Amino acid sequence: MLRFHGAWRITVVGRSADFDQRAVVRSPYGARVLAGREGAVLEVDEENWTLSLEHHLWGRSWQPNLRTTPGPVTERDGVRSQLLTSNDCHWPGKPLDYVNFVLRLDQALAPAVVPGRAAREAGAPIAAPVQAVRTSSSGYPEPGRVVPAHTVTPAHTVTPGHAAVPASRPGARDHGRLPARG
Repeated sequence: MLRFHGAWRITVVGRSADFDQRAVVRSPYGARVLAGREGAVLEVDEENWTLSLEHHLWGRSWQPNLRTTPGPVTERDGVRSQLLTSNDCHWPGKPLDYVNFVLRLDQALAPAVVPGRAAREAGAPIAAPVQAVRTSSSGYPEPGRVVPAHTVTPAHTVTPGHAAVPASRPGARDHGRLPARG
């Protein structure tokens, strides 16, 4: 079982298995299943969630895959990506590192802010005060993540890509996107 945070898109990019495959996302709000068909996509946007890969042996229930291997995290053109490869079960003569189910996880990164540019676009003074805002469950902002103070009131937290949510409602989230600025 792998742990993730925030908004990710999961895409099935490969399957070479005799058994049905699936990915299961579990969060405090329930479970969702992504069928193991190439090209199938599931959008996940939760503060904390887990991902497990499973197979369905004929005549049995769904079972966790024997091995799931996360590849390196890469960043390109504002998108963070990671491949997950998996081997469902072991049979005599089958190599232990055999891959029969492959997922790609993609996460859009916040665009880099040019000093003063975002403030001018938002109509705020260029010298607006800056305040670090909690963006993770650890209570610390993501490294290098700073939000202009005029965008958040002290009683709110901000998650990248989401509207501010009142802190008085733990776990509450607005699943809508912030309007694009152009």
